[in-house]
Amino acid sequence: MAMTRTALRLLATNDVSPAEVIHRLNAQLYPDIREDMFISLAYVVLDRRSGDIRMVRAGHDAPLLYRAAGGGVTRVSPPGMAVGIDSGGAFNRVTNNFSLLLEPGDCLILYTDGVTEAQDRRGEEFGLEAMIRSVQASASEGAAGIVQRVTNDVKAFIGDQPLHDDITLITILKK
Repeated sequence: MAMTRTALRLLATNDVSPAEVIHRLNAQLYPDIREDMFISLAYVVLDRRSGDIRMVRAGHDAPLLYRAAGGGVTRVSPPGMAVGIDSGGAFNRVTNNFSLLLEPGDCLILYTDGVTEAQDRRGEEFGLEAMIRSVQASASEGAAGIVQRVTNDVKAFIGDQPLHDDITLITILKK
C-alpha cells in the first residue's frame, strides 16, 4: 500500500489523464507484485467548479452515483483491471478514462468492499441494496450525512460481530 501511494503521488500530474496515470502505475508496480496479489483502486479527478469528474476504475468496487433529480442511485461501472494482474497489454486496453458530470445535489460515493461484505451473526452480508437504501435515506443530509448513515447502518446490521475487512467511504457532493 505504501509503495502504491508513493508511486501514485509521483505519477499524478495535472497534465496527465487518470487512465495514463494508472497505466504508468501498473507498469511501475507490475514487476514487484507477487503473482497471487493485486491492487484495486479508483482514481478520481474532480473539477470543483464545473462538477466534472474524470475517473478510472482499476478493479475496485463500482462507485455509486446519487442523482438529486429523481433521487436514484446507480452504479458507475467503467471497465478496469486491477493493478498488477497484467504487464500492460490487456490492462491498458481495458482500464480507461470515464467521465461524468455532477449536478447540484448529486453525490459520488466510493467505498471498499468492507461495507457491502460486512456480515451479521448468521453470516449474511450487508449488501449493495442495503447500502443504496442508506444513501437514499441520507442524501438530503449531504456528504457527511451519507457517510454517517451508511456507517451507522452497517454497525446496526453486524451488531456485536467483528469486522473482517476495513470500511472506507468517500463522498463527493456538488453543492
